[in-house]
Amino acid sequence: MKKIIITLALIASNLVVAQEIASNQSKKIQLGIHYVLNNENENLISNHFTGVIGVDGRYNLLEKKHLIVQGGFTLDYLKNENDFFKKDALIWNPNVGIEYDVFKSIFRPYLNLGYAFFSNELEYLTINFDPSVAPEFTTKKVNFNGITINPGIRIHASDLIFIEASYKYFPVNSKDFEGTANVHFINFGLGVKI
Repeated sequence: MKKIIITLALIASNLVVAQEIASNQSKKIQLGIHYVLNNENENLISNHFTGVIGVDGRYNLLEKKHLIVQGGFTLDYLKNENDFFKKDALIWNPNVGIEYDVFKSIFRPYLNLGYAFFSNELEYLTINFDPSVAPEFTTKKVNFNGITINPGIRIHASDLIFIEASYKYFPVNSKDFEGTANVHFINFGLGVKI
């Protein structure tokens, strides 16, 4: 019985030490999920898509005392709201960012800069002025892209879990349309550090 108690005590002490070492090691990867609110402001993207959900991942490239430089990737899903575009949109957004512990607390502001792109299809009616040729629907693939500026704040609730809120500015350009659609996303999310 004495040998069993000593063995269990040694195993328990090893587990405690292992947990403490693991919790003191820096967690380099952050994975998150967020709600995407597409702020409507009367443009081609805002009028035709509603934000649904997004996922993101980041890797700490450089860690100093209060500063972290990260490389990441965000994927946002927007639902098509009418018949102008034929499909929902998946916005691919590689980015780099900095997170700075300016308040020296659990509240840490960050700024990500990136480049986002997505494609979709639209269908339009082609009319021929020859009365013997019937009008027909034509489908065309269109591509959209632009830089992204994404400031926000993360609340590090523990060593493993964080909550975040952010704003993303995305001036969308396309060779198929004139002008720029200034898109504004507001994101609320939850993530884990591993």
